[in-house]
Amino acid sequence: MPAAALSEWLTEIDDPAELKVALRVAGLLTAEPMLRNVPPSLSLDDVLDDDILRRATPLGSDSAIRQALAAALRRETLVAAQVGGEVRLFLNDQRCDEYLAKAQLPRLQASDVAPLPINETAAIGDAQAVPPPPPRANIFTLYEQHIGPFGHGMAEQLKAAEEEYPASWIEDAFNVSVERNARSWRYVHAILQRWLQEGRPTASAINHRQRDQRHDHGEPGHHTAPDRRTGYLESYRRRHGRLPWESDDAPDGKGG
Repeated sequence: MPAAALSEWLTEIDDPAELKVALRVAGLLTAEPMLRNVPPSLSLDDVLDDDILRRATPLGSDSAIRQALAAALRRETLVAAQVGGEVRLFLNDQRCDEYLAKAQLPRLQASDVAPLPINETAAIGDAQAVPPPPPRANIFTLYEQHIGPFGHGMAEQLKAAEEEYPASWIEDAFNVSVERNARSWRYVHAILQRWLQEGRPTASAINHRQRDQRHDHGEPGHHTAPDRRTGYLESYRRRHGRLPWESDDAPDGKGG
């Protein structure tokens, strides 16, 4: 096989089983007879019965060899096709492409050589059975749901706020305004500003704000998350140059 192809395999293939199968198949193909118009090929059964692969770690079984072959087919280092009544394996090169096209032989998929193990199939089925979580509503949807329609001027304010505050903060601030029957953007924005300055309450504090008046309007009390707040403030300052309450003329960007 070409040295360039070998170098590419050694560089890109991380799975030892896939690499061993690819190298063994390539080695066996060099011993096959060279016909004028037909590239060398091996039957799938011959590869599965190969004594070297049977003794190679981590191979050693039909299932392990099939899985490694499937990986090689997905990477397209090898090609599989149905020829007559058997599956034949080829080295993926120009000669193989020309032969398959002329003979009108479609390439087989990796799943045709190695179906997913039962446990992996079940895992995929379970994952598909559980619906993904709904996407988080954006700030414009939240405003329409909880406050009402808005014009161009408000849209600009909402867009600016969406860039300044995390999506989870915005959603929680709207929920607080609804619970307190204070459905206005001024109220929501005041909550976000206070959380930015003094720290956002934890989820448990937000859920029990009716019992703890110390968290009124987002006041932190003793349930704040200072580490998260500090990280967000640093990120905000990097993006905007200063925090909202800092003056523009502060020499170090930390005035006010």
